[in-house]
Amino acid sequence: MTTIFDLLEEATRPVLDAVPVRPSCSDIYAPDATDADVERLRYPMSRSPDPGDLVAEIEEHNAYMARLRGTPFVENGDLSDEAMRAFDVMLRGPVRVMVSGVYAGAAEPLDVRCYADEKVGVVWKFGQEAIAVRGGRFPEIFDVATGFLPAEPRGRAETIFLPADPDGVIPDSHRREAAQLRRFLRRRRRGTAVVDMLAFHNIFADYPDLALVVIDNALGRHVLGCWGTGMVLRPVGQGWLSWWMRECVAEVMTSGVGGTSEPNL
Repeated sequence: MTTIFDLLEEATRPVLDAVPVRPSCSDIYAPDATDADVERLRYPMSRSPDPGDLVAEIEEHNAYMARLRGTPFVENGDLSDEAMRAFDVMLRGPVRVMVSGVYAGAAEPLDVRCYADEKVGVVWKFGQEAIAVRGGRFPEIFDVATGFLPAEPRGRAETIFLPADPDGVIPDSHRREAAQLRRFLRRRRRGTAVVDMLAFHNIFADYPDLALVVIDNALGRHVLGCWGTGMVLRPVGQGWLSWWMRECVAEVMTSGVGGTSEPNL
């Protein structure tokens, strides 16, 4: 008996091993925050009455500011107005994308976080030694976010669709396709990325319930989507991921749906 969750485990294992605790789209999301709440982010504040904790928090803040040095977010040692606008969309922006990836030859896992509203967005690429930050208009901000992934040629593998019952079990009628997908997943990879996406309270990708995995190997770039009762592997080109994000947002804005949605693959 093979389940789509078994296959998903194989697909995501490189990322799960390297990044056991990944960022979530719901992290720091506070759509009801006030302007005053945003302004409080300008200066470090103690989260504990313990003086020892306060010292640690100040040191953490100073280290964070040092990593931001050289960006438009620091001005005369303090957070700039540009930083506050970015923090605003990070806190209240209804469109949120997280990308965690592992790539051959990279010194550390890829950590990209995108926050946006209907007008603008901000993208952070976090590293151990430095932070890269980019701003842009919506929806072009998706191009900025996906631009941090290494370039790959369009995939050449055959599209594979696997249905499953409510428990995720793949029927015997698709045993051949399951074996085909497993062979694909066991190919040597150049990279793997897990993508999570939230748009206007609608979840489009959220591992493991609504998984979206980008897989790069000798056959090019492919995405694997899983939504509980189904799974599909398909080849994609360089701009597909950004296009998919735009389509997800457009679907919500035109239909007004909420909750969760199967990947629009």
